[in-house]
Amino acid sequence: MRRDILYLFAVTLMFAFSACSDSYEDATSKHIYGEEESPYLRIDPQATVTSEIAFAVERLEPYVIHLEDYEEQFVNKMGMTTDQVVSGLQNGSVVFYNINTTRNHWNKAEKTKGDKGWYYNSAGGVTTESDASRTASLEINATDKTITVYPVEGIAVGTSVGFNVGFAVNGPDYDNYVRFSFQVSYTDPTIVMMNVTIPAGDYASYGIDLNNYRETIALCMDMTLEEFLASIDTFGGTVRMYAVNPQSGVWDETSGYTANAPGYWLTSQGAVCSWGATDFTLYAELAAGDEMLYIGRAPELAAGNKYTLSIGYRDTENPAYFFRFIITATLA
Repeated sequence: MRRDILYLFAVTLMFAFSACSDSYEDATSKHIYGEEESPYLRIDPQATVTSEIAFAVERLEPYVIHLEDYEEQFVNKMGMTTDQVVSGLQNGSVVFYNINTTRNHWNKAEKTKGDKGWYYNSAGGVTTESDASRTASLEINATDKTITVYPVEGIAVGTSVGFNVGFAVNGPDYDNYVRFSFQVSYTDPTIVMMNVTIPAGDYASYGIDLNNYRETIALCMDMTLEEFLASIDTFGGTVRMYAVNPQSGVWDETSGYTANAPGYWLTSQGAVCSWGATDFTLYAELAAGDEMLYIGRAPELAAGNKYTLSIGYRDTENPAYFFRFIITATLA
């Protein structure tokens, strides 16, 4: 019996060893990916270009990347110039695909935005134009040598999504590549929210230094602070100061200035009124020379009272350029 067991064991070993390859190349060669397979992504931080894109919901504009700006990465990581990469897309020596960062592989999904790009859903996955969850889209333009990321209208403020695309040398793997990683968010830079405390005393005021909002003015008005102040309508310009309903966001486009122009007296609810009118409570006045927006109080108001008002600025010739403050004012 023992002899039979030893015999069977020897036969098993013989078949096991005969099944193993004695070729070193067979044991160590890289996997060659087929046409239907998704190649593994070799991680290379130096081959990755990261872009954070904040789309302003009130004025959506595409974000453009010029590929020639990344000539060094293409040369170092793919051994090609930008022109060679673009030409390679035409002759097949270069591929351009999405990258699935969750599974860490290339995604060969067919284009869903014509023949130039893809739509992305709220999870960053490739989707179609008809998908209600689409959040952004991307196109490549070989002629202009650009990648353009497009926003989608109607996306809620605070929404964000990430997606990745890459160029790679076409071969048994995609190890020689340049990757573009996008983190897209939807914001509303046209609204500046703040809390202020107005000092004690009749007609006392708190000054909002507009120098602190140069970036907001540049983004929303396409002007420097100095250009913005010089463009106010009281100086003959096209930018007007408005009172805005702090609850509904509706701009009062009919009231004239009722305080020192440009400026308004406001009720406790933030509506335009005149000095001495029932419930006149606060005033808002722009002092261009001081580069300040002053928020002041009417006389005989109790300390601790809190009010919300909103003051906006808009270019009357180009209404797409605007921003506003939402201010919660507490009386000292």
